[in-house]
Amino acid sequence: MSAIHQASAPPRMRRGGGRARSGRDGRRARLARFERPLLAAGLALVAAHLLDLSVSGPATAWWGVLAILALPAAWFALQPRLIRPTRFGLALPTGLLAIGFGAVSHGLHVVNSGPDWRDVSGVGMILGGGLLVASGAVALAAPAGPRGRHRVLHAAGWLAGAVLVLGLLLMPFSEVLLVTHAPRWAIQEASLPIPHDEVTVETADGRDLSAWWVPSRNGAAVLVDHGSGGSRERVVGHIRMLARHGYGVLALDLPGNGESEGHSNGLGDNAQPAVDAALDWLSRRDGVDPDRIAGYGLSLGAEVLIEAAAGDERLRAVVADGATRPEDAQDVLDPDAVQRTMEWLAMKGIRGVSGMRTSTSLNPLIEKIAPRPVLLVASGGFEQEIPANRIYREHGGATTELYELPDAGHTGGLRKHPEAYEARTTAFLDRALGL
Repeated sequence: MSAIHQASAPPRMRRGGGRARSGRDGRRARLARFERPLLAAGLALVAAHLLDLSVSGPATAWWGVLAILALPAAWFALQPRLIRPTRFGLALPTGLLAIGFGAVSHGLHVVNSGPDWRDVSGVGMILGGGLLVASGAVALAAPAGPRGRHRVLHAAGWLAGAVLVLGLLLMPFSEVLLVTHAPRWAIQEASLPIPHDEVTVETADGRDLSAWWVPSRNGAAVLVDHGSGGSRERVVGHIRMLARHGYGVLALDLPGNGESEGHSNGLGDNAQPAVDAALDWLSRRDGVDPDRIAGYGLSLGAEVLIEAAAGDERLRAVVADGATRPEDAQDVLDPDAVQRTMEWLAMKGIRGVSGMRTSTSLNPLIEKIAPRPVLLVASGGFEQEIPANRIYREHGGATTELYELPDAGHTGGLRKHPEAYEARTTAFLDRALGL
């Protein structure tokens, strides 16, 4: 009897282990049923937000709308054919990007400024990103498929495909979200510790733009525009510098930045109506001579004001600190084919999602400003900035000056060389405006 017992014991152990494995596989199979619904809902919410941006832009591109619809549909259709690591590798980073950019842009705006219908789809994108992350997690928990031969070759092929997806899809997608989703941090009035008013500038289409106004003491005024993803709070040092010299200062939050209404665009593709409204506002101010209005821009703000001055003579002079349009940077750096392809995809994505026509090179625009003077300020933070600004100076002609600060970071001249920077820029404005 003991021999029979010993011989029969191992089969009972195997049956018990098989039941345990069968139970785990059953739970995994039940969990796996949620992956496609989670993926579908997540893709739908993210796509709905991108469509909202695209169709609400002033120049919606039909191919952009088509791409926003087709890419998620293709992903969903191919999902059953993809292995678990691929499904996870697509869902996790896409979901995290949607959560992150949706939260810092629309989430913060709701928290700081209260509910706004313009944030509905953006909040939906945050939820959609969470559903995509969940679908990726479920994909890892799903039962594994049968293991085939040539596992090393399969792994090498997977890695090669992952590199392509990263470079041709995820990185351009992240740049699209970066350009179209500016952080909406709350503006602290106490951060500008000089007498000023908080004002609203209304655009021609009825959008309200937030700004600070420091009244003029010398009859002249300067429109100050911040950089990409920033706000008027990021240019406090320059506001105080100009105010010390008696200038009136209108520091504007560009559309979708700071506390201004609208959708943001980190390339400034929607900034010109805002600049036009700000110049209208300044031209009507008591104590401001409309023939003594200048522009002072940093980074994106510098590019925006150069473009504005090319077509609007109300800007009698421009200080452009850190201007370098993307295509001008490419011409200077001469990137390889891979980098050019990635940048082309990103720019096309920005055009399609934003619903805005992409801003062009500054080279032909700066030529149109003369004989009004321009002071270009170029720092060494980015390798393309000084070479690009040297080309801008050539196109601008005799009335365009270039102030190079190779040891300063991007738009960091005032911090690095406060006395010299202040003396150079304010002396330029004094001369240009006849003070």
